[in-house]
Amino acid sequence: MGVPKFYRWLSERYPKINQIISDNALLPEFDHLYLDMNGIIHGCTHPSHMDISDVLSERDMMLGIMHYLDRIITQIVKPKVSVYMAIDGVAPRAKLNQQRSRRFRSAKDTAEATKDLPASEKNVFDSNCITPGTEFLAKVSEHIQYFIRKKLKEDPLWHGLTVIFSGHDIPGEGEHKIMQHIRELRSQPGYQPNNRHCIYGQDADLIMLSLITHEPHFTILREVIDFNFCRQQQNTLKAVKKFTKESDFQLLHVSILREYLHIEFCHEHPQYDLERTIDDFVFMTFLVGNDFLPHLPALDIGDGAFDLLFSVYKEQRAGWGEGNYLTESGDISDPHRLEVFVEAIGAVETDILEQREKEEAAYAKKKRRWDKRDGKEEGPSDAELAAVESEKQNGYLSMIEALMQQPNWSPENFVAGWTPVTESGQKDFKGRYYFEKLKFTPLDKEKHWALRRSYMEGLMWCLAYYYKGCISWGWFYPYHYGPMLSDLIDIPRMFAEIEFELGEPLKPFQQLMGCLPPASSALVPKPYRFLMQSPDSPIIQFYPSEFEVDMNGKKNPWEGVNLLPFIDIALLKSTVEKFCPDSKLSTAELVRNSMGTIYCYKHDPTSIETVTSPNPSIGLPDISVCHSTISVIEFDEGPSTSKFEPKLVSGTQLPYPGFPSLNVLPIASIALTKAGLNCFGVPSKYLNTILHLTELPELAPIEQLAESLLGKSVFVNWPMMHEAKVIGLSSESREIKILNGKRKVSEFGKVEADKWRTDSMEMLQSYHVGNGTPGSGGVYIGPVRLRLKVQPLQGMKINPNNGSKKKYFGQQEADVPLQLCLFQAPAPDPRFIERGPATLQDRFPLNSQVVLTKGKYRGCKGTVISIADAKNVAVNVQIIPPEIPFGLFAVREVQESYMSSLEAAKMLRMNAGVLGKIMGRLQFEQGKYDLGLNLKTADGMCVPGYTRKKVENARKAGSRQVWSAGDTLLVVGSQKLPENGDKDERIQWEYTPRAIKLVNEYRTKFPQLFSGIMKNSNEKRYDANEIFGNNGEAWLPVIRDWLDKHESAKIPRSPVTTESMPREAVTKVEKYAAIRNLALQKKGYPKESLIKIPGSALYREGSIGATDVLLAADLNNSEAPQLGDRIVNLCVDGIPFGAKGTVIGIHEAATTGCVEVVMDEEFMGGTSLQGACSNFRGRLCLWAHLLKVTPENASALVERMVPKASDKANSDRMRAMVNNQVEQHKDSVTSWDGRKDESVSLKNSNGKPLPQQSDGESQTVKAKSPLRPQAKARSTSRDGSSARGKQGAWEQARGPDEKTIGFQGKRTATKSGHKQWKELVTKNESTARDAPKTVLHRPPSQTGAASTEEATLKAILGLQPPPSQQTLSSASKTSGDFVTQQTPSSAAEKLRALMISSRPATGSGLGPTPFGQGQAPTGFNFTYVEEGQELPQAMPINVPGPIMPQHPLMYAPMGPGPYPLTMPGYNGFVPLQQGTTTQTFNLRKTTPDRAPVNEEDFPALGSAPRSQQMNAGRQPRVDNVMVPSVLASKQKR
Repeated sequence: MGVPKFYRWLSERYPKINQIISDNALLPEFDHLYLDMNGIIHGCTHPSHMDISDVLSERDMMLGIMHYLDRIITQIVKPKVSVYMAIDGVAPRAKLNQQRSRRFRSAKDTAEATKDLPASEKNVFDSNCITPGTEFLAKVSEHIQYFIRKKLKEDPLWHGLTVIFSGHDIPGEGEHKIMQHIRELRSQPGYQPNNRHCIYGQDADLIMLSLITHEPHFTILREVIDFNFCRQQQNTLKAVKKFTKESDFQLLHVSILREYLHIEFCHEHPQYDLERTIDDFVFMTFLVGNDFLPHLPALDIGDGAFDLLFSVYKEQRAGWGEGNYLTESGDISDPHRLEVFVEAIGAVETDILEQREKEEAAYAKKKRRWDKRDGKEEGPSDAELAAVESEKQNGYLSMIEALMQQPNWSPENFVAGWTPVTESGQKDFKGRYYFEKLKFTPLDKEKHWALRRSYMEGLMWCLAYYYKGCISWGWFYPYHYGPMLSDLIDIPRMFAEIEFELGEPLKPFQQLMGCLPPASSALVPKPYRFLMQSPDSPIIQFYPSEFEVDMNGKKNPWEGVNLLPFIDIALLKSTVEKFCPDSKLSTAELVRNSMGTIYCYKHDPTSIETVTSPNPSIGLPDISVCHSTISVIEFDEGPSTSKFEPKLVSGTQLPYPGFPSLNVLPIASIALTKAGLNCFGVPSKYLNTILHLTELPELAPIEQLAESLLGKSVFVNWPMMHEAKVIGLSSESREIKILNGKRKVSEFGKVEADKWRTDSMEMLQSYHVGNGTPGSGGVYIGPVRLRLKVQPLQGMKINPNNGSKKKYFGQQEADVPLQLCLFQAPAPDPRFIERGPATLQDRFPLNSQVVLTKGKYRGCKGTVISIADAKNVAVNVQIIPPEIPFGLFAVREVQESYMSSLEAAKMLRMNAGVLGKIMGRLQFEQGKYDLGLNLKTADGMCVPGYTRKKVENARKAGSRQVWSAGDTLLVVGSQKLPENGDKDERIQWEYTPRAIKLVNEYRTKFPQLFSGIMKNSNEKRYDANEIFGNNGEAWLPVIRDWLDKHESAKIPRSPVTTESMPREAVTKVEKYAAIRNLALQKKGYPKESLIKIPGSALYREGSIGATDVLLAADLNNSEAPQLGDRIVNLCVDGIPFGAKGTVIGIHEAATTGCVEVVMDEEFMGGTSLQGACSNFRGRLCLWAHLLKVTPENASALVERMVPKASDKANSDRMRAMVNNQVEQHKDSVTSWDGRKDESVSLKNSNGKPLPQQSDGESQTVKAKSPLRPQAKARSTSRDGSSARGKQGAWEQARGPDEKTIGFQGKRTATKSGHKQWKELVTKNESTARDAPKTVLHRPPSQTGAASTEEATLKAILGLQPPPSQQTLSSASKTSGDFVTQQTPSSAAEKLRALMISSRPATGSGLGPTPFGQGQAPTGFNFTYVEEGQELPQAMPINVPGPIMPQHPLMYAPMGPGPYPLTMPGYNGFVPLQQGTTTQTFNLRKTTPDRAPVNEEDFPALGSAPRSQQMNAGRQPRVDNVMVPSVLASKQKR
């Protein structure tokens, strides 16, 4: 059955089954997690948001799978007992039909999507490789097993887990292997009740399989589905939004679904057995279709199939007697009972089909109108449809007339259930169906009987497969269509004839041959390919290149029936045996073609085995001393031998802590009605179950209720029931609230009272019909008389001084009707129980990992050695030199320049209103096309690097801003803060040179579009025919296609409140971090030292759980982050504990509380942050979960060293530079792209020539000349940067991509770049001053600057001591021109590069430069190759991105001098030393926690801090980690 359709129907009929998880504290705890791996593999290898021509590297695929697994297991679910991972193996023959259909359709769709792509882009990823037996899936299995061993060694959360892996070489579908495991688990002696299960996957089958486990504490973890995605306009930009917080998952609670099924079927009949009723419910879903059987003609979810099935079931169930049901333990209990049931449903088939025919005709008319509106080719007219129908009807009647001439034509020879249609004009739906779909006539009795019996076999096989396992590997349904339900008669006779033979599963390569299309023949071994491709193959008929798709009345392409020939397994096996014997296979292929083993992994600290890397080439090292063991679990191909009993385990508790329940509130009545419930953005067309709560009795006065409620806890968020603290009550007359610890009574006037009543009615309506969110609606709460204002419990707050736990309630209020509150927890959750102080031994176990959170070693990692005394912990600290604010420097040196929209309009000589439309949305009537650039939106979204909201008050250097994050856990009724604070304000926009350049490029490409809009600048929607002339709508898809291909279309749209670091700055940060870390390692860092530290100055790994709260005020003093801040990870799931990184993005505190960080090294849980950084380096984190380690005076230091050019100066230069360029392009264009060489005709998407333009312009687009400068290539560096060090100055000095002699390509000067460079380095200062300004942008008085520049870069990164004071002072006195040239490029300078330069930018900065080779990095991005010489090979180094040392910062001192710096505030970090008196960790604070940068405590690498140099004679022993008391006793002995 269609997954979205069934899931949507279920969610709208039973709305409370879903719950969106916005915070992990709302998640129940789980014992067992089950992963259906195929969905994960598909999502990580070819994500749905990627273009088909975009292919991930093998590294990204494999590490992406690991990342996704880590997120599900470690960050979200966090199971306590076990994890079961199952990849689809060879499926039963019954599934082969559907697998074959999907894979042939996938190949067909891929061929269609790539037919117009150039040959270089047609090598797309073939998703059919995710099939058992392929080399790719074998490789995936190896990587997953490696991932399991790695996590069992390194991740403490995995140490208590049993991990079971069933790979592609174990027969069976993944979800059914999981069910087999659960059945075996339940059958074990001593199986305990109340096990908590979670399964991950999107397949609708998981809902059924979860139900039949009869485990009530079962939850399905799903990704949120956007059902409105297909409703979005196709002719607009498919913009991607920036993630400002972790994407939401949702839970489908099987416990709630069970309660709904009790309400649906057993509420009025308490004698009914819910467990047996659930089994019947699952069986009825088979009639609507699944992966093994087609749906029946008259039963479609959209036509109310389930309403009909349930209605008949309820009606007949009363007459079956006590204990009688349709099914029993995986078998159909009574064939007679089943026949009566299906006969009643079949009686209305004709009515259903007649109604469907009318609805299809009406839909065809609407679709024609939609196609005309959207500029698509219209479908067939009513007359054409009538002609097709007449032809089919005449064909059927001709068949009947021919049969009537046969001698055996008589009613007794008709197939049972068929009656000839005698009335004129009446349609024989049943006869037409069998004739048109199956070519059956009313006299084909044997064919009809075989069809019906096969379908009944399918029902029996499916039921047994779900409850027992596979009862026959070879059975399958041999038809594309099912029978009419009314024809399922004489079922007892069918039962007597049906037998199943177990058989054995196919071999992997046999299944590949059975399901893969010829387009995927490369996935099978070479000897097999002949059978799929050669005309001489004995089985070539199984591999058609073209096939028919019968839509069969469906609207969506994936719902069509692919009419493929069925595989003859016997012929396939014999052919493979003859042509492809095992002797032709390699050893690896033989392994892939055989059955494997189920593995069980466990953590074992005594294991010293080395696990070999499956892929060292992608950076996966061997796992030495793996600390894990592996065992084998036997696999049985047959059905379960234990008797499955559909009942709850004795002792099951309902409700259970952490799991929701409908029954905790009094339900007065239930209504099944079309309420138009909206839980997916649009009103439902199905019946909805509405629960009516018991109406509240007459209430006491509000003043009296306030006495007993204010300050008390209640439980809200039904049916989850989450604790909250009451801070106020309100009625329509007054409000009583606690403010600042005092009770305040506010009497309502008429306006306030009316608003209270209006809000209450909106609240009632939202609870009734939903608010567009899954899980909302479905309950009628009755009149609202009293509302409570509550603060939801956010979690447990741990006291860092003594380890005690207290409840922490949020700051955002939730407004909840009194009738939805409970005053006592129905099942108290032990995770939210307060506790008293804990001992240091409990808080800091031996060998636990910690991070120091205070003092001069703030951010350093350590290991607990012992408890030193009652207040202090002995820690072996890994000391590194203080942090360097290179992130802040990177931000400043590549800042974007912005100008106001008014200035931009003046420069472009364009109406400001038109510019706003071009930058935003430009709408057309035809097809609802939007031809705007969408660089800004009315709801406050912008494109970093192009647009932003006007910045009113920039942060001053050294100033402190408070981080005021909103609550992370919200409940139903919580006040929703806007995503940005400007939605209700008119945003003043600013643009970069890149945005202005894009507008001008757009105007140059399509000048008539702009001229037409300028003439009618006030229109909201434009008519394409008025702009372009007759048939002007043909230009709309051409322009839309051009816009979609521009790089700006692919950049995620960010809220205007988000601060983002430019991509070029991120590249620098990654580079600087890599260089510094490499240097630290070479110098022997980190260095170990034993220190005695108070527990309050330590953060222990894993001390904060999912239900615990850590605030920014706890460790960061509520200080807001800055772009470029250095951080250490404390408790962000997925990032290694204590890992360091840099802040590159800041989202609004009040709505998300999140920042984006790029870590110094790759990690398994990392992402690219939607392209903002290198893959596996980025992470979206709560700021409160990070420790800020940026030096205290870093901002002031950067401000003084890197002065910022004024916006006015930038604007003035930009205007001067741009005026000539705009004038130059104003009248020079004579065709759509402004070229005047040879032309080619433009054609629209249908291949027809585009119409001529009304103003006489050319109707052709000129072909690109190879000698002309082409469009700017996409680059990860900042476009058009100029005058930024040598790279900006030496625009000619760019090396060729391939080996060549000297420099090649067009030059703008008479001298080569190499010669001018030689002149530059050999001339004296006066010669340099007179050098050509078009090439050299260096100011006078630069003698010795290059060496100083190199030395200062090394000093900043801690690679050597700073340059001498005299040299630095002279460098700091460089003229203002020098500073101007070296500061971030102005807008004018950028525009010169972007809009005037005839050669596209090719990146900024250097390529990777080997460190420590005696050659300092320079600003030149080329290698000169003499004639006869080979291109020199650079030493490999794992340092991404370019080095850019050319900046005035590099010439500034890092020690005392012009920029005096204060000493750190903590002097008490004294290493524990043998034979000396132990000193404690002094927490007397003299300056802030984060020590400023100071040369005395920031020496060059390899030199000890001043405090250690003073004690050089008594260096601590780092090889002995015993505490001083033990050392002292050893000395005495």
